[in-house]
Amino acid sequence: MRLLVTGGAGYIGSVVALHLLDAGHQVTVVDDLSTGHEDAVPPGAEFIKAGIHEITALLNGSGFDGVLHFAAKSLVGESVEHPERYWHNNVAGTMSLLDAVRAAGVPRFVFSSSAATYGEAAEVPITETTPAAPTNPYGASKLAVDLMLAGEAAAHGLGAVSLR
Repeated sequence: MRLLVTGGAGYIGSVVALHLLDAGHQVTVVDDLSTGHEDAVPPGAEFIKAGIHEITALLNGSGFDGVLHFAAKSLVGESVEHPERYWHNNVAGTMSLLDAVRAAGVPRFVFSSSAATYGEAAEVPITETTPAAPTNPYGASKLAVDLMLAGEAAAHGLGAVSLR
């Protein structure tokens, strides 16, 4: 399979990219290096330095079999001080990515969500039936993408999953 990993120069994205390569997949990593590090991209992965809003041209005619989306701003405190950064990157950026995925006919999408979508859960452990109640813009941005992805999957037949 040919797979695109956004945020693949960050910790989680780079570990996933390595496992995908070890499983025999062809991996392209896209990262703007705002928080990731190019030396974290595993050997054997193609690396493209680009932001989430710049992926449209990359996907056109690419033949990718799936996108694994780990690119996000993820600092809770910063999200409270500068929520616009989180709405612009995490929500608008992911919508731009989903538009490109749909236009390119990419059939699969994996999103790295967050337990921050649950806020201060009343019961632990948190289950999939725990109500979402984010307490900061970071968690709210992740929940917005979860909902966006569910709508895209239902409307356009995209095979999609959000991981929390």
